[in-house]
Amino acid sequence: MQERTDLSAEGSPSISLSEYGGILRRRRAIILQTFVIVLVAGVLITLFQPLVYQASARVLLEPPSYLIQTANNDPLAELFKLNSPYSPPTQVELLKSSAIKKRAGQLMTNGKSLTNYSVVPVEGGTSIVEVIAEGDDPNAVTETANKILKAYIDEVKEKGSEKLDLVYAEAENNLNKHRLAKNKAERDLLKYQKDNQISELTIQAEANQKQLGEVSQLYQKQLSEINYLTTRIGEIVGYMNRQKKERLRPGLLGIEQDPNWESIQKTIADKEAIMAAAKEELGDDNDRMRALKAEYSRITQYATAYKKGFEKKNLVRDPTYEGFDVELKKLRIDLASTERSAQPNLAAIQTLRNRLNKVPDFTSRIADLKQIQTNAAGRIDYFSTKMQDIELRKNAKVESSRVIEEAIVPGSPVRPNKPQNIMFAGLLGVFLGLCLALLQELLDDRINSPEEAERVLRLPNLGHVPLVEEEGLRLIRDISTFSPLMESYRSLRTNINFAAVGTTLRSIVVTSSVPAEGKSTTAANLAMAMALDGKRVIIVDADLRRPSLHKLFRQESSPGLTDILVGTHEISEVMRSCGVENVSVIAAGSPPPNPAELLGSARMVELIAQLESLADIVLFDSPPTLAVADSVVLAARTNGVLLVIGYGETKKTNSRQAVERLQRANARVLGTVLNRVEGTSSGYYYGKYYVPASVESSRTGRGVAEPTARGIEASSETSENELLGKGRD
Repeated sequence: MQERTDLSAEGSPSISLSEYGGILRRRRAIILQTFVIVLVAGVLITLFQPLVYQASARVLLEPPSYLIQTANNDPLAELFKLNSPYSPPTQVELLKSSAIKKRAGQLMTNGKSLTNYSVVPVEGGTSIVEVIAEGDDPNAVTETANKILKAYIDEVKEKGSEKLDLVYAEAENNLNKHRLAKNKAERDLLKYQKDNQISELTIQAEANQKQLGEVSQLYQKQLSEINYLTTRIGEIVGYMNRQKKERLRPGLLGIEQDPNWESIQKTIADKEAIMAAAKEELGDDNDRMRALKAEYSRITQYATAYKKGFEKKNLVRDPTYEGFDVELKKLRIDLASTERSAQPNLAAIQTLRNRLNKVPDFTSRIADLKQIQTNAAGRIDYFSTKMQDIELRKNAKVESSRVIEEAIVPGSPVRPNKPQNIMFAGLLGVFLGLCLALLQELLDDRINSPEEAERVLRLPNLGHVPLVEEEGLRLIRDISTFSPLMESYRSLRTNINFAAVGTTLRSIVVTSSVPAEGKSTTAANLAMAMALDGKRVIIVDADLRRPSLHKLFRQESSPGLTDILVGTHEISEVMRSCGVENVSVIAAGSPPPNPAELLGSARMVELIAQLESLADIVLFDSPPTLAVADSVVLAARTNGVLLVIGYGETKKTNSRQAVERLQRANARVLGTVLNRVEGTSSGYYYGKYYVPASVESSRTGRGVAEPTARGIEASSETSENELLGKGRD
């Protein structure tokens, strides 16, 4: 059973460069047409495109040298915008503004209008801006670039001058305002002193005020010291209280080691024993028990007192606690001393306040008027200095921008670049042509090359037959031995032999996927090509529905294959010669009502065996595989199948379906043959290579041909010439 092949994918083998070359050859018409159309369009567009000239000028944006430094709280700071010059991107937008365009348009001479222009900052972190003007008039574009820069520089200069004037006016207003404030403060001070008749008491009050301030300052310092000492004493006292229970630590001697304590404990034990015995004898409520209890109480109290005295006597004090105790005593002494020093100052403060209360309250008013006068004098000096600074900068007339490169009249247009445009149009035409060719090839479902047939069907391509235009030259017996058609069938014959190496190939079915692909002609010519190889060949027309072999060989269609199958004739009665030695033809015979049943009958199996015994190989011309089931039925009973594909006509889908049907019937598909191939794929070189020696010598003018490869090959074909000659006779 033949191995099944999955034909659903086309991924392997991949497309080779030669196949791409074949695509370009097949689609050369659309490539050439697209190239010519795009090239002509490009040439016409270039020729009729208006000329565009370009001119550029550059300006350097410098920070202004008349910057005025102001304080953060200066009322003029908001007006001095020149402290922060605009960035190049901002200047670019300013150059594009309608105000600059309008001003530059007024500067144009001879009634010219501004052309289109663009403004770009020069890269590299520079402060240079470039103005590029384009238009059809070289003089206009030059003047546009230069006038735009001139309008921009004039605009910046005027704006800067206006800003300085505005700042100067504001400074002058502030100067006059502060002068008025100073004069008013002076007048108010004189009037206040005169109205209140300030005398020696005033001077004394001022001295008392000063002394009060000094004493108050000293007293406040003493109060701070008293607060500190009080707080520190409180902290130490609290710490000592917390540590009071822990400030003692045990000494070297314990109370258990004291003989007196041991005697006391023994006495207490004896008293407890006497009390216990008396209680059993007398009970609790009697005088003796009460006396014993009182005596026992005195003894236990004595023991407790003795124990406390012993511990106190045998313990030593904590050094840290002792240190705090010393510090506490010192702090209390300092506190008492500071409090005693503060008492006279507090009394002095009370005395000075009493004195000041007796003096009229005019000191603060005088101080306020003097402060107003001093502040006004300072602002007058400040604004006077700024006004002088502004006048100096106005007189300097420093420009914040300057032209570093003026535009010059261009000598040639920048667009269109005719050679470049034409070259681009040509390249674009080639590119679009290739794209359309590949798109057309992608959308084309037809098989257009042997390589494509192998890739699509995953079957070997055993040959390709060139296209024969003349109807009468379809059979190789009617043409020259050295024609491309003859050589194509020789190659097909050889490739079939190679495909059958290792197996016996006695019967072959020649079929196609759809009608009109040339299977009958291929079967007839293949039979004659095999006969030229010395084999006995029988070709059978198994297309019982539309037979055509009898037309090719100019014979009668009956009797034939159907007559043998129904038993009315024998093989010898229907087999005829076609005019070529070793080739016999069996026509289709009378049209049957059931062709598929006849071809699938047991009689057909017997007939195939009989024909194989009479010839070296039997060729069956069968109907198209997709049209009817006849070829599938017949292919399952023969040794191999040859699938004929019409070049540029057969669809890939049909070919795949035909192969799948044959393989499902366990038919052995030997390969494909591409029929009616056009162009270089048809093997045109055969006609130039295989030329008889006599013909070659007559061309070169030599009497005898040299033993070249052509002569040797021609001599090897002599027997085939003789066979074909006999056929023509």
